[in-house]
Parts: sequence; structure tokens; C-alpha cells
Amino acid sequence: MAFFTAASKADFQHQLQAALAQHISEQALPQVALFAEQFFGIISLDELTQRRMSDLAGCTLSAWRLLERFDPAQPQVRVYNPDYERHGWQSTHTAVEVLHHDLPFLVDSVRTELNRRGYSIHTLQTTVLSVRRGSKGELLEILPKGTSGEGVSQESLMYLEIDRCSNAAELNVLSKELEQVLGEVRVAVADFEPMKDKVQELLAGIDSCQYVVDADEKAEIKSFLEWLVGNHFTFLGYEEFVVRDEADGGHIEYDPQSFLGLTKLLRAGLTAEDLRIEDYAVSYLREPTLLSFAKAAHPSRVHRPAYPDYVSIRQIDADGKVIKECRFMGLYTSSVYGESVRVIPYIRRKVAEIERRSGFQPKAHLGKELAQVVEVLPRDDLFQTPVDELFTTVMSIVQIQERNKIRVFLRKDPYGRFCYCLAYVPRDVYSTEVRQKIQQVLMERLQASDCEFWTFFSESVLARVQLILRVDPKNRIDIDPLMLEKEVVQACRSWQDDYASLVVESFGEANGTKVLSDFPKGFPA
Repeated sequence: MAFFTAASKADFQHQLQAALAQHISEQALPQVALFAEQFFGIISLDELTQRRMSDLAGCTLSAWRLLERFDPAQPQVRVYNPDYERHGWQSTHTAVEVLHHDLPFLVDSVRTELNRRGYSIHTLQTTVLSVRRGSKGELLEILPKGTSGEGVSQESLMYLEIDRCSNAAELNVLSKELEQVLGEVRVAVADFEPMKDKVQELLAGIDSCQYVVDADEKAEIKSFLEWLVGNHFTFLGYEEFVVRDEADGGHIEYDPQSFLGLTKLLRAGLTAEDLRIEDYAVSYLREPTLLSFAKAAHPSRVHRPAYPDYVSIRQIDADGKVIKECRFMGLYTSSVYGESVRVIPYIRRKVAEIERRSGFQPKAHLGKELAQVVEVLPRDDLFQTPVDELFTTVMSIVQIQERNKIRVFLRKDPYGRFCYCLAYVPRDVYSTEVRQKIQQVLMERLQASDCEFWTFFSESVLARVQLILRVDPKNRIDIDPLMLEKEVVQACRSWQDDYASLVVESFGEANGTKVLSDFPKGFPA
């Protein structure tokens, strides 16, 4: 039931202006009205009429007061529970107000942090305001949307309503955490161009690499780095380090002067234990490989809540000794996941090699199957997996296409922090429950602390679940892939699977198939 009625958004703004006039001076009303028009710009009339006009006026005035004085160097975050006595309006939810000079990733990052902390978002209003301010940050004028010019600044205002939190201490913690997230956004954005400049610097050094590297590979690596800066990678951090040997492994020694973006924050206060790496990671970092890929240990709080990707260029001497690693941290942009594998540098070379090794004719049935398999493979697998291992996996996937069976493919990352799983399941039996069973088996066997998953459906009879599991690199668990697959298959079996197997075993395949057709859900009592 609507709390008020309005024939249009213009009618709503007229009613809102009348409500605001009861609380502000006639002189200030035109500016507040212009602000309100932008504040509620994209909110639908249906959504607005589900709230009291007095509450809409109240949240407008609250946001306006946030705007009245603002120092861009000190972003404002306010988390509170509105009530009539203190604020002149009320809400059943907790209100979150954020004012920040306009930057990329602000809204995504705030929303990500709220979701990470388990809060549902019930209302989200965002607008970028063009304003003029005085020397002390006082608001002089709100201008029409999109105005630019001397003395005009762009400010991002966010208003959210989330699940109500009645604990004052928790409200304070949330406010502080949001301030930290905004700080991370500022650091990442401030160093975005310097990180791109660093790519150009490394590009120039590839040709002068003393270690003997195939000319075609060098050219492909250079193409990849150029592709990376062409809006295919959101740069979040950069660092340089060397590996020092220890008796039972090694440790990473960072160069603090190299830090750009989030690494300035993430590498502060690291302990000796934080820097220690296992012997297999040391071996990996010693490999004379110019370009390498990995995942960061913790999810990003900037832009989106994924584990950031590492893209590394190693400096190698003439004898094949790695001098240091130059590592970018960031997130591939969304276009990468829809772009053909045949146009992405470095990946396309792996794909061509896999097709060559297969011996399949491109226009033949198996050639087309192979092309489809590599085209839809997760980009993580294509970037990170060595071509020999990738070829084995791809050929195994080609062999199971259109067969009604469950298959599981597992690989570990070179740092031992993650296990990557591709599970193929007949789509007619796939469900959330089946995915949860697969996830449970993997979590238990790998002793994983966290798991992310993505499900992919195509025209195939098989659904694919991609799972990334966070594991402790200190736990050297020896997993038999075949036994793990059998456990997954067994966990996914239903009563009907057992029934079908028993019928075929009892009546033979031909008669059993007919019996199952006549009695698909079992025999009548």
C-alpha cells in the first residue's frame, strides 16, 4: 500500500519540495530542490511511493546537511539508525551515507564491503554532483548535473539502507571499515597511471633480456602487456621482490620503494611468518619464465570481491637465474571473459599449440569440439595452467563431451594457496544441492577454508561448475584425483541413480531401459 500518491516524478518532486519547505528557508529551497531532483534521479516512482513523504524529506535533509561542509581530503561516512526524536524522520533500516570526491569504484567497493559483512542492501541511491565550494569547504552552489569548469568539483554521494543494526559498537566498526575501503580505493586509483607507466618500462626491458628466450615468445609477451593496458586489466597494485633461501623453504624480500597502489597498504607490518614461502613455491619462483600468473591470497575490497590476479615479469640473467620479480596485482575487466581466446595474447598461443598437438582437423567433428571446449574454459585455467597440463585436461574434456557422466579435474596453484576444480555434471541432474555436495567433498578433502564457484550452462548435456578453493600452503595433502572423483560421484548419487543401476543389473541393459521407461520413479506398491 502506497504512503502517498503521485501522478509522475515531477508531481513527486513538487510534493517533496512542499515537505522540504517546512524545514528550510525560502532562500535555500531552490538549491535543496535541485539537489533532491538529482538525489532521487533514477529511483522509480513505484519505489518512492512505498515510503512516507516525511521520511523521504528527512533523508533528503540529512544528505543535504552532509553536503553543506565538506573537505575532499576527508571523505565523510555516516552510519546511523534514523528516529524521529534525533533526526526528524525514521526508517526500519540502518542508513549509510557516504560523501567522497568522485572516483571510479566507489559504489562497487562500498556495496562489496556491506555484502561481505552480511548486510542486505534495501535501498541504494547514488549521484555525482557538480558543486562549487568556498575556501573552507562550505557549499556555495549545486549546479545542473554534468557541469564542469574552473572551480567546479565532482562529488559522489551515496545513500543506502541496510539491515538494521542496533549495536552501537557494530555501527562504529562498520563506519570505520567503510572509511578503510574508501582509503584503499583512493590509493589504487591514485597510482593507476604510474602502474601503467611501469608496464611500459617493463615492455622496454623485454628485448634486452639476457636470457635466451624464443623471439616469438618475447613478441607474444609484449603483445600481452600492451593488451593488458588496453582496458583489459584494472591495476590495483605493483611490487618488486627477490626470493631468499632458507633451510626448509625461503622467504620473500620486498623492495618497499617499488610499491604502487594497494601494495603500499597490504605489505605494511608483515611478519617473518607472512613472508615465508614453502620450498615448492621457491622452486616455482626460481624458474626462468619471463611471464607468469597467480592469484593473490585475499579477496579484493576494491571494485569487486574476487581474488585479484597476479601478472609477473621476471628479470633473468644470462645463466637463467631470476634476479627479481616485478608483479602487478589487479582484476581482469569484464570484457576479457567474453572475448574470444583466439584474440587474447599469450592465451591464443597456448590454444594454437593445443590444436596442433591434437591433430584434429579444424572443420571435423572433434576439431569443432576442441575449439568449443577451449573457448569456454575459465580464463584462470587458460592463463595459469602450463600448456602440457592444459593439453591433457582439454583432451580429457573433449572425450567426455555429450556423455552422461560426472568428471572432476583438479589442479593446484604454484604457491599452494588455491586448488582449482572443474566439475562436469549431467545437466538434467545438476542442482544447487548437487553443487553443494561437490563443494562439501572438496572442502573436506582439501581442508579448504573458503570456496568460490561459478556454474556454466551451454548446449551441451553437461553443466560445468568451476570452484576455487582457498587452502593452507603448509598442509601438503596428497590427493588421488581418481579417488576424489569417485567420492564426488558417490556423493552426487540419488535414490533414482541407485534404482536405475539395480534395474539394469537385474534385467539387462535392453530390458532394463524399457522397465525404467515404464516405471521411471520405481515400482508401484
